[in-house]
Amino acid sequence: MSAADLLDMTTIQNLVELDDGGHGLLSEMIEIFREDTPRRIQDILAAIAGGKAEELSRTAHALKGGAGALGANAVRAMAADLEALGRGGSTRVDPDLPGQLEGTFQASLAALEAYVEGLKH
Repeated sequence: MSAADLLDMTTIQNLVELDDGGHGLLSEMIEIFREDTPRRIQDILAAIAGGKAEELSRTAHALKGGAGALGANAVRAMAADLEALGRGGSTRVDPDLPGQLEGTFQASLAALEAYVEGLKH
């Protein structure tokens, strides 16, 4: 997937503008995303494995908020779908979901880091 498929560039550019054109705020948010997201993904997968729809909805909502604030649109969209699934009382997902979610997270993280590197030059 390309950066355009993964990221909401308007959100990211707004974060840069909030930092007067710098990348400190964006870099800090990326670091939080890098540290928090693997745990959130594990919580989502545990809720799915345990058949806990309410927990799935709650944990996916947390991931959706964090990803959305950073402009990680593809992760946000997946989390929104999982949140809605859990809210609907289900935990039935595609068996490929864990790999897709992890892959989308890693690709989004790489695209965000590449964007910040571009700001430095």
